[in-house]
Amino acid sequence: MLKPPLQPMLLTDLEKPFNSDDFIFEIKWDGYRSLVFTENKDVYLQSRNQKDLTPYFPELKKVYQQVNSKRAILDGEICYLNEEGKPVFEFLQGRIWKKYDKKEKIKYPVSLVIWDLLAFENEDIYKLPLIERKKYLKEIVRPDKNLYLSPYIKREGKQLYKSAAAEGLEGIIAKKIDSPYEFKRSKYWYKIKIWQYTETFIAGYSLDRTGLVVGKFKDNNFIHMGKIKLALSKEEEEALFRFLPSIKIEKSPFQEEPQISNVNWVKPSIKCRVRFTEITGNETFRHGYVIKLLV
Repeated sequence: MLKPPLQPMLLTDLEKPFNSDDFIFEIKWDGYRSLVFTENKDVYLQSRNQKDLTPYFPELKKVYQQVNSKRAILDGEICYLNEEGKPVFEFLQGRIWKKYDKKEKIKYPVSLVIWDLLAFENEDIYKLPLIERKKYLKEIVRPDKNLYLSPYIKREGKQLYKSAAAEGLEGIIAKKIDSPYEFKRSKYWYKIKIWQYTETFIAGYSLDRTGLVVGKFKDNNFIHMGKIKLALSKEEEEALFRFLPSIKIEKSPFQEEPQISNVNWVKPSIKCRVRFTEITGNETFRHGYVIKLLV
């Protein structure tokens, strides 16, 4: 019988959406991946890195009440969902760093969005085809405000991608309809991110040359937008780092200096194109990459 810790089935990146009768498609939920182990009245939440998440999300300690099985292993995501049912990752930030007192009020209560079932009662079912596991999942889980089932559609991946983009969501997931559950990164499951693009200025670079600090001009101020990764061609990256020392400055070019260490600051004169999934409430990029230098 399966028991924790387990390695969740991980996704393979794919650039473009597609249609296929051999796949189902789901929204990519933006939160903390979690395997959920329920046994009688006990709930154990395990992260993708096999860490215990249970103490950080006490509002989920009674989700066993919504599972019609003495024992179950579920796979899903811990999310904060707004009034429109959309995940908002920034409201989760900080939760992992804090264990809550029983009497303490939680400002942004989370929910579990579940998409797979690995075991129930005394039976491990991870080797069954995905579509069969989905049927069992629907039978044993009773959704409520803390526990949702991730909806899916068959075949129409391009349409779901288009709808998700219109809603401002992070992306979609494609899953082989007859896939078993694999405890590793798998090519049965794909994630297809929805990218946004904008232009910013380079304000600094990390000492190990793995990232760039970028910003934008707004109302006569230069505003920090984060430290992000590079996705330039090898030639363009080499040329950039040959040039950056020539425009090095001693102090941060931002009016409000960000809390970043091990950075060389530069005059914000080089414009670049950035690919990202969203801009957070404090105006920094999530999953940001510099993809092109602009002249």
